[in-house]
Amino acid sequence: MNTMEPLKNSIADLEMYQLENCHSENKRWALALTSYEQEIEQLMTLLDDVLEQFNHQNLRQRAFDYQQSLNRLKVWFTRLHTDLICDRSTCVSATPLPCGESQFGRYKAIPSQFAGLSDEFSKTKAGCYQFLSVVVQLNLM
Repeated sequence: MNTMEPLKNSIADLEMYQLENCHSENKRWALALTSYEQEIEQLMTLLDDVLEQFNHQNLRQRAFDYQQSLNRLKVWFTRLHTDLICDRSTCVSATPLPCGESQFGRYKAIPSQFAGLSDEFSKTKAGCYQFLSVVVQLNLM
């Protein structure tokens, strides 16, 4: 009996666990990013309404500023989603899965990148909702 077999099995079990964990995390990140992208779209629609309905320069400028910030965040979320998250429907065979060995190190970068974007989105969203609530309170919408 080879004394290396239990060690090889332990390593294989660990690698399988890491791969399964990576795939489950991949799904979680994909759902979270999709949710943020949808929320940005909803806010953009509300801001479009403000821009269409009002000629007041201050309102239009603030709505436009929020749109620009949300657009920038959307691009960053989409880039993160495209570069590091693999949705089976969008992956091409030439691109290795994020959980493949060649990208496993990059995949571990998602939490820190996501946290920064998430914080910025939360701040932008809070300001945007505050702006929209003032517009509603003034019976402008």
